Amino acid sequence: MRPMRNIKLLLEYDGTGYAGWQTQPGVATVQGALTDAVEKLTADKTKIIGASRTDAGVHAIGQVANFLTPVAIPLKGIMGGLNLLLPHTIAVKSAVEAPLEFDSRKDAKSKTYIYRVFNRGFRTPLFENRYWSVSYPLGIEAMKRGAELLVGKKDFSSFMAARNDAGHPVREVLAFRVDKRGEGFIDFEVKGTAFLRHMVRIMVGMLVTLGRGKIDLDCVSRIIEAKDRRKAPVTAPPQGLVLKEVEY
Repeated sequence: MRPMRNIKLLLEYDGTGYAGWQTQPGVATVQGALTDAVEKLTADKTKIIGASRTDAGVHAIGQVANFLTPVAIPLKGIMGGLNLLLPHTIAVKSAVEAPLEFDSRKDAKSKTYIYRVFNRGFRTPLFENRYWSVSYPLGIEAMKRGAELLVGKKDFSSFMAARNDAGHPVREVLAFRVDKRGEGFIDFEVKGTAFLRHMVRIMVGMLVTLGRGKIDLDCVSRIIEAKDRRKAPVTAPPQGLVLKEVEY
């Protein structure tokens, strides 16, 4: 009997057209497509573990996943084989051998997401599935100050989806940057130890509302302190969100 191996994958994918990462019956998911590809390659049933359960329409350039297999295919063959079997919207960027006890989700120390906004007086079809198109002028400095208020270990109940399976709402945001990139492009980059469902998108929705001048910094503080999802403004749409990196 061959010894078991734990294969760690680094993935990039376009989440458009997928019902998120997690396998669900009757719909296309990233985990489902990856599971099918691994099982075809190894001719063995397996369980794929993912670092982040990204939502429908959300993208990734640094998703991490792992699976156990007794198959003795070289790592180069695993990477090449999976890329041949996967849909063109999903790619394996690297495949390495990890310790048997490694779990891509449980062992993650931090995750970094980027949320991208296209801010001009018109929308562009070329960015429809990559950016949130916001036509109103946005104040960058106000949004930067608002992002600073979200850094730290806090109760993020105001930034949690109504249906959330988290055990508790306390999370730690390690850094939150708002940067203007060229004319009309704004990146919201947030790093945290873990995130609640829709947390990043709700935070970005609030900051965009702040940038429009609809709320002020005092209101941001009150929303955080309220610990009530009903107090936070709109949830940013999924297509602007990208999982950038998972650190271990």
